[in-house]
Amino acid sequence: MKYIYVLIFIIVFIFFGLEIGYANKSSYVNHVLYMFQHSGIVHLLINSLAFVGMFRTMEKFVNKWLLSVSIIVVSFAASFISMYDIPTVGASAMIYTMIGMFSGMTAYCKNVKIADTKKYRLFLSVVFISLTISFFKHNSNFVLHLLSMVSGFIISIFIALYQNREK
Repeated sequence: MKYIYVLIFIIVFIFFGLEIGYANKSSYVNHVLYMFQHSGIVHLLINSLAFVGMFRTMEKFVNKWLLSVSIIVVSFAASFISMYDIPTVGASAMIYTMIGMFSGMTAYCKNVKIADTKKYRLFLSVVFISLTISFFKHNSNFVLHLLSMVSGFIISIFIALYQNREK
């Protein structure tokens, strides 16, 4: 399923422009489509690699359909709180949602264990650096990124409580 997302990213990148991004006073459709468009080839490549890596990790712990619905719903909802005059595009809201979910699962789910704490700390450091860069870049939607990550963390607590209850 993760590769279907990347294929959609590529198709949308080739056939659509940045007009499908959301901004102040955008239609509801733009609040869905923005997550599949990217501002350039480097943006597309980085987000595609991060998306596949995080999706691959998360589908070990969460059903891929539940994961897909979660990341799309969070990205859609968060877009209404983080609107600016310049359009926002990219899959980063979905990626940050999965990062938040992974962090929550490691904290609250019994079947998720960190094998290498050094690598996990490095991962968290890279996430922190990415968020910091997002905060200072004028064309990056820091509020969307942070809100998506926090929402993913909260969702993961409920998923973990449900999974822990089943065992």
